[in-house]
Amino acid sequence: MSKFKLTTLTLVLAGLCKAAGATPIYLNHENISVSLGSSMAAEPFSNRSTADSLASIIDAPSAEAIETHAQNTHVWINGGNLELDFDFGMEYNLTTLHFWNYFGEGYDVDNIDFNFFDSAHNLVGSLLNVMPALGSTALSAEDYALSFPSNVQYVNAVISGDNGQVDFNNIGFTGELSSSVPEPGSLALFGLGLAGFALSRKKKST
Repeated sequence: MSKFKLTTLTLVLAGLCKAAGATPIYLNHENISVSLGSSMAAEPFSNRSTADSLASIIDAPSAEAIETHAQNTHVWINGGNLELDFDFGMEYNLTTLHFWNYFGEGYDVDNIDFNFFDSAHNLVGSLLNVMPALGSTALSAEDYALSFPSNVQYVNAVISGDNGQVDFNNIGFTGELSSSVPEPGSLALFGLGLAGFALSRKKKST
């Protein structure tokens, strides 16, 4: 294979990897997990079990989803803060935080502190004193653009309300894979390209 062909092939593969890694991904129950932080009791929620409440924190199907506030959809802590630990399973460069707040001042979330960690649990960024706006009866997400952090796998969130109540529907994140891993379709195209180069070389040698 000529040096020119090899260089061209390398550039094509690099382009495919870069394009695949830059695809925005909405992170919810399908690709992340959430658990109670170390400061929490085993069953802190007022309306449902811990398992059901945690599942509902990350079950919004998209960042544009409209949530209905009902007993089987929201998260409610009475008399304290809620600490949550998110695990993305791999590192992402986060671009947007999405939060679906309660619509009444008596129970809503008033402050959230976020700390972001890489796969080795090194702190890579913080977003403190986030004060979400009140939601509405048909809850849509309030979006917070994130210009940082990169290489995030774990997020710790401490959620509080000035009145001792914490009530909300969902938290979600949008990000891009930190590692540029090509998608299966891109790999298939790359494989076809390799086959074409190999066939061309074989014909020239016969």
